Amino acid sequence: MRIWLLLLCSALIVQPICAHPISDKGIKNSDDVLYAPPRFYVAQKDQALCARGSACALESRLEKERRVQETLKLDSKPTYYKPDSPSTYLNTTIGLLGGGIVVSIIGLYIMPESVTNWDRSRFGFKAWLQDVQIGPVIDADNFWLNGVAHPYFGAVYYMQPRVAGYSWAESALFSFITSSIFWEYGIEAFVEIPSWQDLIYTPAMGSIFGEIFYQSTKYIQSNGNRLFGSKILGLIVVGLMDPIGVIMRDFGLAKFMGVRDVRQITSYATPMRVGFAMRF
Repeated sequence: MRIWLLLLCSALIVQPICAHPISDKGIKNSDDVLYAPPRFYVAQKDQALCARGSACALESRLEKERRVQETLKLDSKPTYYKPDSPSTYLNTTIGLLGGGIVVSIIGLYIMPESVTNWDRSRFGFKAWLQDVQIGPVIDADNFWLNGVAHPYFGAVYYMQPRVAGYSWAESALFSFITSSIFWEYGIEAFVEIPSWQDLIYTPAMGSIFGEIFYQSTKYIQSNGNRLFGSKILGLIVVGLMDPIGVIMRDFGLAKFMGVRDVRQITSYATPMRVGFAMRF
């Protein structure tokens, strides 16, 4: 008899619990507050869910910003020619300049002495040594040589490191070294005494005109090699301002030497990684 009474009491106690399952907010029946979960448990769970949601939202926002920055960085490629290896580009152009200067000195040597003011009868190493010891002096060259030709070649010297990616100061120093040591005290001293005009005017004005050439070349290249809507005019002007660059870019010498145009490097981004590929 006692066993039956015990079973009956147990059934009366368990039945409300089975009829009203407990949720996060407690028993569905609001009157049965006896079975509501502790308030601190609900508060801690809500705080954990809120913190987890905030962290996920912050992480997602940071990831989106990072992808945007990567996209902007990948899309910021120059619209003008820019070699990926400045040193290789510059070394190659130095070789071209050396060959061009030799050709120029031969051309000037065969020109009339009335134009160059050179005394071809005293051409040689002995004459070079005497000219270096005497110079520099103020020469009597006409305006076409001192005012046009020398600044133009100074600008051509300046353009080589500038196009390669060096600063204007480094390019001006390169123009000064090339025009003074290599040309004035080098090749030209075989037939003429070094002059003050060429030592100062050539690199100084050459650097000024060279920077103008450089910015103008970038502008034309950024507009699809067009100037005033004409591609032919644009290519001619670029060729006059940077003849060495035409050989490097358009004739394929830079590519042959392993120098690539940064514009030809195609960048791509995926959710997993950032990659690069060459366009041939």
